[in-house]
Parts: sequence; structure tokens; C-alpha cells
Amino acid sequence: MIRRRARGFSSLELAVCLTVMGVVAVAMSQAFSGAGEQARRARALADAEVAREALRTFALRELRLPCPDTSAAGDAGLEGGGGACPDDVQVGWLPYLALDLPLPEPAARLRYGVRRDGSSDLVAPTPTAFDGPGAGRLGGLRAALGEAGTAAAGVGHPYFGADDGTAGATACGGPAVANPAFVLVAPVDDRDASTDAPAGFDGPNRAFARGAGLCTAPPSRAPDAGYDDVVVAEGATTLLGFIAASTR
Repeated sequence: MIRRRARGFSSLELAVCLTVMGVVAVAMSQAFSGAGEQARRARALADAEVAREALRTFALRELRLPCPDTSAAGDAGLEGGGGACPDDVQVGWLPYLALDLPLPEPAARLRYGVRRDGSSDLVAPTPTAFDGPGAGRLGGLRAALGEAGTAAAGVGHPYFGADDGTAGATACGGPAVANPAFVLVAPVDDRDASTDAPAGFDGPNRAFARGAGLCTAPPSRAPDAGYDDVVVAEGATTLLGFIAASTR
């Protein structure tokens, strides 16, 4: 029997093998990266929904919505940053401790906006003549929500910008699409590579996060290559309906 001498890989075979291994490694890396991004966004959405429920509970208990936390990085976790809440404060950090929520690490903190305007000031609603004890004192909040729900959309309060039709971008320079009773913005990854602080917020939410604007992307905006924030909001009419159902 003639024995053949075993031979090694040729240069071509080795090159093909290394190429295939590289493609597999890249595919696996992208799969794990995509899964990680989805998990982070799911966590941000869950955090925002928990905050929404905490705001609803606060409204039922305190007969108003809380003032934003105005401390520099949201470290205080308290309304007004632990101090007074001026009438013109509509945007800040979510006041976690005032809502009986644990204060998360800075990169995971939510930005919070609330409508404030005279008869539709949801932080300091004017009591009505019909307010009585207990749940009956909800008259002021109900009246403020009713006023907010029927008012025309404007740029003087936290608002959603319109989609300008280009790559899912949000046009904040145009007219307001809607003014929610409150809005929450949760950052995920810094997809647009902005150097603006605080980090993580994308698109129009960057200005909202640093207190330089009242416009946010609408909750319906889908993530893309340059945007992955989570926006959760409650309309005045929806919040009024929740309160009515909860106090029957």
C-alpha cells in the first residue's frame, strides 16, 4: 500500500479560511451589539414607563404634577433642585426622590418637561370654588388639565416638533404639533456623536436636555443611525381621563 504524505493548507486555502472566520466574527459581533442596543433601549423604555406611573400617582396624591429637578445634573432628585420652583420652570430632570423612585446613575436619568401657564399650570393649579376635602380638592388640577387639553398647540410649552420628511429628522423650528401635560426623554446611546452635555441625548432632545429648548422628538419617532432616544408623554386629556377613572 502506498502512503501519501499529508500536506498542509495552501496559501489560498488559508486565506479563504481566515476570510470566512473574519466574516463569522463580524456577524457575531454585530449580532451581540444589536442585541445589546435593543436591551438598553428596552430598559430605557421600562424606566420611562415606571416614571409615567409615578407621575400619575403623584398627581392623585398631591393634586398636581411635580416641579422639575433644576439641579445641574439631577443629583438632588427633588422638586426645584431642593429649592423654590419659579413659575417659568417647565423643563429639568425628573425629581426621582420626590416621586419615591431611586436616583439612578447620571447616564440613565430622565429629562422631564411639564406644562405651566396661568390657568393651565399643572405644577401649581389654581383651586376652584368647588374644591372640597380629600379627592374633592382635585377641581383645580382637573380645571388646569381641561384648559390645557383644549388650548391650541404652541411653542411656549414643552412640545413635539414635526417630522420634516428627511431621514426621520424632527423640525423644531416650525409650528408645534402637540403640547403634552408632561413628557419624559430617556437617553440610550450617543448615536449622533454630539459633544453637547449631557451625553446620550440625540437630535432635538440635546437642546431639551441642556435646558436650551422646549422641543422634543415625538414619541412615535423610530430609532435610526443617528437617533435612539425614548420619548414617553401623557396628553392632558389622557391624564384627565386617568384621574377621573381613579377617583370614581
